[in-house]
Amino acid sequence: MLITEEDIKKIQSTLTEEQLKELVYYLSKEKLIELRELARKKCKTKFIRTMRRHITIFLTNICKNNKGKRIETINLLTQTYKTLKNVHKLINNNAIVDASSLLRSAFENLVMGMMINESNNVYNEFINLSIDDETRKYTKPQKLRNDFRKVLRKLDGDYFVDVSNKNLKDMLDEFYDKLCMFTHSTIIVNVMIEIEKDNDLDIYVVFLKQYTYFVEVLLYLCLKKLCNYKNDPIDVTYAIVGCYILISDIPKEKVTQEKVEKLKSLLYEDLNKDYFEKNKWNVDFLIDESKRLQEDLKNDPLGFIEILEKVVK
Repeated sequence: MLITEEDIKKIQSTLTEEQLKELVYYLSKEKLIELRELARKKCKTKFIRTMRRHITIFLTNICKNNKGKRIETINLLTQTYKTLKNVHKLINNNAIVDASSLLRSAFENLVMGMMINESNNVYNEFINLSIDDETRKYTKPQKLRNDFRKVLRKLDGDYFVDVSNKNLKDMLDEFYDKLCMFTHSTIIVNVMIEIEKDNDLDIYVVFLKQYTYFVEVLLYLCLKKLCNYKNDPIDVTYAIVGCYILISDIPKEKVTQEKVEKLKSLLYEDLNKDYFEKNKWNVDFLIDESKRLQEDLKNDPLGFIEILEKVVK
């Protein structure tokens, strides 16, 4: 919806002349492009590089001082970080299927590593090679993810405080299920091969990057908790802005109705109506969140500028 003259007058009434000039300056197309690239660089240095530097520091510290921590936990978290590095390399080469398979492995190692440290029952099953799927109780993937929610609640910051247990369960389950579809021989693997032929992987690369950063942030927060590190070297604002920058990288010309219809055809829409309906809820949720964000920007344009200034300073 286009902004009206009444809207402009309303904005003018809440801003000083200097603030209004600043708003117009930031909202010009050229400035937004410039600002996005500057914000991208800042997110890399202030968020990604800072996070990875501290992950390395934390891993070094718990290896030297592992009192009260199981060696299996340390090893699994170390492997998680090694795997994530390889995931990023595969993403850079557009190897979506392989990257997704490795990312699932990284996530599983992270969850198992933390649950070994949290629960003697999990640890005792983990070290018992004679346990099979029928006798397994505490180390079943679903059980591990359900209990992992308690770990997330203990992590530093407010990342998961406002998320209900049900939504947290749904988020972890959906995340894991999506990765499994790339790991197993499903129709999704076939679809990715067809999409790669048309050089249309951009949107999937963006979302896989988001998934990978999600696991990396979880690893960072878990290690921070294990090391009892009280400082807060990362401002969550950079993570949020970085997410929007990633989404802005999706070429709009590749998100066409023609390509959507082709995707539906590859996924056998008539046969998989339930799957499409399930994922439609997620799309509707994102649309609602996007509308809410636009409304927030409209009601508080100065706040929008302040966030941008904070990121790029």
